[in-house]
Amino acid sequence: MADENQILTGKNVLGLILAGGSSQRLGGGDKSLRPLGDHTILHQVCARLKPQTDQIVISANSDPAFFASFGYPIINDGEWLNSGPLAGILTGFHYASQLGYSHVMSVAADTPFFPPDLLQRFAKTLADTTSLMQDTIVFARSDFGSHPTFALWPVDLAASLENWFTETKRRSIRVFAANHTVAYADFTEADKISGLDPFFNINTQTELTQARTAWQLQDAGNQPE
Repeated sequence: MADENQILTGKNVLGLILAGGSSQRLGGGDKSLRPLGDHTILHQVCARLKPQTDQIVISANSDPAFFASFGYPIINDGEWLNSGPLAGILTGFHYASQLGYSHVMSVAADTPFFPPDLLQRFAKTLADTTSLMQDTIVFARSDFGSHPTFALWPVDLAASLENWFTETKRRSIRVFAANHTVAYADFTEADKISGLDPFFNINTQTELTQARTAWQLQDAGNQPE
């Protein structure tokens, strides 16, 4: 089992932002670069993740120049391009392994209200569950179900995931995870200011408008970024 205190400080956890989607329902392009508040959706995601881990990397398949201003390393899906977020997790494993991280915490680039204590709650789930195995994956779960792009992953799963990509065409995070031990960190409370599920994600113009309204409420409540 991982050392809870180390995970809580983020010293051995790489923060991975999954920003490789095609954004077809928003007309294409990189939806994470659309305005939200005074910045972009991705800026707000980075600001929420930064206090939780020592290192952030962005998984994106567009021109890296689009993301240069964020100041974080950019990785892409390489040979597994267009294979969904699971491919981003695999390249995140490789990057984390090179830097000596034991875990990757993945978050989605279109979900700007995710909990600011996400890593702490993941670590508590590991600490509170005595039956967990070394390959345990922790998924976030809210009243709307589980959210597999928000997860704590042991880097030791890299070989298993690499084999999965070469041996099957299944690209579902849930299907891959079903071959390993899965635990759930529960986030049943709504965002205090907006009232939204903390894992509300932006896929359509209507949802983008809803997120912008929620962000205005958050700013009016003097909430930290």
